[in-house]
Amino acid sequence: MNELLDVNFDVAKNWCTTGVGVMPNDAGMRDYLRDNDWTYPIVARSGTDAGNMRAEVEEVYAIRDMILAFEDPIACIEAMASPDVKIVSLTITEFGYRVPLNSGDFKFIERALNGEMDCETPYPEDMEKPSTFGIICASAAARFQRGLRPFTLMSCDNLPHNGDVCKGRMTSAAEELVCAGLCSISLDEFVVWLQNEVRYPSTMVDRITPATSWDDIATMPDKYGFEDNWPVMCEPYKHWVIEDDFVDGQRPPWETVGATLTKDVVSHELMKVRMLNVTHSAMCYPAILAGLTHVHEACLHSKIRAYLELVMLEEIAPTLRANPEMDKSLCDRIPSYARSVLERFENVAVKDQLDRIAMDGSEKFRVQGSGVVREGIALGLPMDAFALYVAAWAHFVKREVEAGADVKDMGAQGVTAPFRPGGTGLPAFLDMVDIFGDLAMDLTWRQNVTRMYDTITEHGMEFALDVVLGTVSAFPDSIRSDLRLDNPARQAAAAQLAGDEEKAVVSVVNPARLAALDPIMYTSEMLTGEGSSVNVNAR
Repeated sequence: MNELLDVNFDVAKNWCTTGVGVMPNDAGMRDYLRDNDWTYPIVARSGTDAGNMRAEVEEVYAIRDMILAFEDPIACIEAMASPDVKIVSLTITEFGYRVPLNSGDFKFIERALNGEMDCETPYPEDMEKPSTFGIICASAAARFQRGLRPFTLMSCDNLPHNGDVCKGRMTSAAEELVCAGLCSISLDEFVVWLQNEVRYPSTMVDRITPATSWDDIATMPDKYGFEDNWPVMCEPYKHWVIEDDFVDGQRPPWETVGATLTKDVVSHELMKVRMLNVTHSAMCYPAILAGLTHVHEACLHSKIRAYLELVMLEEIAPTLRANPEMDKSLCDRIPSYARSVLERFENVAVKDQLDRIAMDGSEKFRVQGSGVVREGIALGLPMDAFALYVAAWAHFVKREVEAGADVKDMGAQGVTAPFRPGGTGLPAFLDMVDIFGDLAMDLTWRQNVTRMYDTITEHGMEFALDVVLGTVSAFPDSIRSDLRLDNPARQAAAAQLAGDEEKAVVSVVNPARLAALDPIMYTSEMLTGEGSSVNVNAR
């Protein structure tokens, strides 16, 4: 929107934004924006050398106001119920779509449907604060009751088919209204109206934007010549793809400033979510266990970079090519897109923290990663790299629990329970059907994750990476047979599944990887920590 204001102010001025915050910490953002006259800077930084980085500063002035739902829910509802509002966009993370409606939501929606939003009867003081979809449903109900056209509800979250997910959440919210016994003669008609009249376009939004650090704030005057308490730091790259499906066709002309408006977003969504977001998640846990802090450090680590190439090109890419929803012309661009993703990850200037990527791991795997694994298994792929991803994630959670640290995950109670006193560890972790779905019952998958988990436990993250990459040229007898990639039973099962060598599980020495990496021969002393030699024999 900011670029549209710069290019065509007269057209764009009626499309400016009012923000709505539903979380308590949104109060700080509202106060900052209000004190900053509703503007903020975006600092787009790039460079692979910390001593030679480039930056471009853009002042954003597309916001006109911000309202907090927990302070004034009626103001939020009425703002979205205004006929002047044509689009309600969402950026609430994957977990936000799973938060159920509460008693406060039901009360607001009921009054809206009955035309009683301005009723003098006060709301109970102990009424629950409204949720995101409670506010949205109440404002939609007010528009419905007043005979107004609906708004377009546009999800901008990293979810495959995010428009369908958004519509599904609104539909399920309507079912919750029925189950709650809401008293309104128009409830059934409202549910049909939500399904048929509201539009839910899908989007694909691609720009890496890490959390602003205190160092970013402190160095603003020296680096950019002005002070600011909440600059948005990001990479220069940005890519918007938006499904052209809006109520009465009313939307800003985003295509005039670089956005792609199309009838089919699915291919772009799948490519971006799987190649970037899923790869991000697969990277963060092994990299953290390897002692790294930032994304660029992980991408410049030879073994982790090779692992990421394996994840993208040998496990994710086949699922994209086999997906009937994928545009075949996009499939042809997979290798170049993978290279561009890794180049973006190398951006030292972004300073993206691995701990940030590790947040909400349960929801990210459930929504983004599990489908890749299921589709890869169906194609006959061993999915060793994804097994290492999950094994490293489990180790990360276990480490945080043992250290007494908070696991920053909306599903933290569930994912940490297996590693707390009384838990059974990895088996209970893999039992979580809510996260793993039918993978929780897939014995071969579970065994593969367990093998990777035990490899990390006994020999460390670096060795586990070597095993997955197929660059270990010799296994000492001390390694348990079930951890070895040259396990005869595993090789036989893989050969039977694949039917030929090219599709078989990664062998101990992968010829393709020998060209890129030196194979390593581990000695028993190196694996057990005995002896002082750190030399390896390469062949």
